[in-house]
Amino acid sequence: MTGQDLVKFARSKLGTPYVYGMKGTVMTQANFNYLQNAYGKRCVWDSDEKKVGKVCVDCSGLISWATGVMLGSSQLFDKAIRKEPIRTIEDAPIGALVWMRGHVGIYTGMRGMEPYYIAADGSAYGVREVPLSKNNFTHWLLMDDIEYTQEDKEMVEKGKILVDGEEFLVELIFKDGTNYIKVRDLGEALGCRVSNKGKIPVLETMQSER
Repeated sequence: MTGQDLVKFARSKLGTPYVYGMKGTVMTQANFNYLQNAYGKRCVWDSDEKKVGKVCVDCSGLISWATGVMLGSSQLFDKAIRKEPIRTIEDAPIGALVWMRGHVGIYTGMRGMEPYYIAADGSAYGVREVPLSKNNFTHWLLMDDIEYTQEDKEMVEKGKILVDGEEFLVELIFKDGTNYIKVRDLGEALGCRVSNKGKIPVLETMQSER
């Protein structure tokens, strides 16, 4: 499995309900009773009983579901072949794990200036993809059973840039963990006339037009 495969798998499970101790199977009433008795109501909420009959998963279970290797979050940390502080997340390849004591997720790349992750994020949320700032991860990890590359699929979405304190809405292109702005959008934000000479973009400032 590649890091991209891991992210693709996790995205296919967005919205899956979270129940502590579940690993991607249908939760029965017997499962719920056992898990709540084993881990207590602080981990397995009374409201989780409403999820009986649904496929449910917890944070490490999402990764085990994808890889077929059953490991808890602390075991994933111990088994990791590389461990780096979360402040260097922009250096991580797509599909690296993001980790804190008791919780684990999957890094999905940069959007604008924000790193994103997918995780089974607790009983209130289920599996979701949100900015890294929504949690307090401390490390990113690489695993020996996942093949990582620095390649990322190109994504295009609208975003804002600031030019001399003024906001402009532009199309941002995200590829290989780097943000790019379309030349035409950037030129217009800078007050330039944009054309081209063959395949070469041409920006003409107001001064050059005089």
